[in-house]
Amino acid sequence: MSEKSIEEIKKIEKDHRFLTKNLVDAIWIADAETLRIEYMTESIEKLSGYTIQESINQGLQKRMTPESFQKIKALLDEEKLKFDQGIKTIRSAEIEFIHKNGIPYWCEIRARLIKEPGNILKIVGVTKDITERKKVEQEKNDLIEKLGKALFEKEKLLKENKTLKGLLPICSGCKRIRDEKGKWWPIDAYIEKATETKLNHTICVDCKEAFYGDEAWYQKRKKKME
Repeated sequence: MSEKSIEEIKKIEKDHRFLTKNLVDAIWIADAETLRIEYMTESIEKLSGYTIQESINQGLQKRMTPESFQKIKALLDEEKLKFDQGIKTIRSAEIEFIHKNGIPYWCEIRARLIKEPGNILKIVGVTKDITERKKVEQEKNDLIEKLGKALFEKEKLLKENKTLKGLLPICSGCKRIRDEKGKWWPIDAYIEKATETKLNHTICVDCKEAFYGDEAWYQKRKKKME
């Protein structure tokens, strides 16, 4: 950073000491080539748990998740190309940081490129904690997903109910059911095909009597159960 810039920043800090110390958001300046932090307000400690010096010594890469750091690098490359074409914009991005206590938190970064004397490219930015906002957004997305699944299940149940409530052609002899394409299905196979229901075969009391009533083993087992 140029001597002129350093002196200007020191003057701003001196004139607005209370403001820079008690800001909720962190204001910073970084080298656009190395991403090394050159200036940062004291509010960074409330935001990240790290002091100004710790933040500067660590650099951005160690304080961000790997995915967020790659995202920042890609956005910076885009902005450099625009800047070289004379397009100057303020770029916004949501980035995931790692707090000093090890817990991830989300911030919104708003930054722009500036060029200092000597064609030295810098990034001037503001970092705002949006962890609560991201939490609410995630809860909203989870709720939408749950509602979507519930609606899907409802539609499936309605379809199954409609299928079973409709008039089904059934053979009076073998009891098979004819589908809309004219194919005949055993009842259990048709239900599984039409409703995605898996049947668990068992036998009722009346059928047990009809099939096994005269068997000695059945009568013996029946007496034990009585």
